[in-house]
Amino acid sequence: MCALLSTMLAFSQTTVTFEQIKSSTDPKHDFNKEYDAYVASDGHTYAVGDEFTLGVPSSNKSFAYMTSELAMASAILGGGPVAYVGAQWGGYKVQIRKIKVERNKNRGAMVSMRCYLAGLGGILIQFENALNSGEIVGLGMSSDKALEELKKAKDMLDLELITQEEYDAKKEELKQYIK
Repeated sequence: MCALLSTMLAFSQTTVTFEQIKSSTDPKHDFNKEYDAYVASDGHTYAVGDEFTLGVPSSNKSFAYMTSELAMASAILGGGPVAYVGAQWGGYKVQIRKIKVERNKNRGAMVSMRCYLAGLGGILIQFENALNSGEIVGLGMSSDKALEELKKAKDMLDLELITQEEYDAKKEELKQYIK
């Protein structure tokens, strides 16, 4: 029992959730700088070492919420603009190396992930912005996908292919994702 409790405490100290960040009134004091895992708005837990896939960039040329560490260093040293990750990287897998909660006076707290992209190296991702814009393919369920599944379950209920209890269970499972 003690081992289970200490494991739970260790997990809770190294994991941060979207809801915790969203509901924080004082993010400067509420969060550590780095975490081992993050429970995102899509309900999935993303942990250091996990992989996910880059989706479709916000513009035709680049991902708006991802920057190459090499390009950032070059911009700082050369004084030029920061280059974002190019559209050609869509569909590639990245591996999470670090998860941080960063604070900004204007935006409040946000999750940023340092990831590794084979062929490009380190990239920084504003995670929730990238997830919500489709720049990354989330591992959890999107609001649209959950709504689509719920409508399908409703059709099945109307056609008497499932029971009211089965529909209610599916609705309860999916409503956490629907925004």
